[in-house]
Amino acid sequence: MAEHRGPRHRRRADIQPDKSEALANGGTQLILLITGDAPRSRRARENLAAALRDLKITDTKPTEVDLIKQPAQTLVYGVFANPALLRTGTTGKAEALYGDLSERKALERFLAGL
Repeated sequence: MAEHRGPRHRRRADIQPDKSEALANGGTQLILLITGDAPRSRRARENLAAALRDLKITDTKPTEVDLIKQPAQTLVYGVFANPALLRTGTTGKAEALYGDLSERKALERFLAGL
């Protein structure tokens, strides 16, 4: 009898970012996971753009992943809420900031070092 192992899940630590983009950005990639044009997704997009502009971070462009159009990405990235901003390095390990990114100090700390 075959052993049942259950569904396969990928942990956030297993994410493999596009290394060419990550290397071009000093080893870091930003991924904004949203749900279409929902109000919290719109605010997250606007708050991230404003923070990147104000902090003069011009060499890192966030990649947007719409979870309505690509629901399987929820499992790939291991997110449990959205909007979510992920920061990955060349190792593929990710850190996440959840919500509409309206807590400016938390967002600035998350973006520090880009």
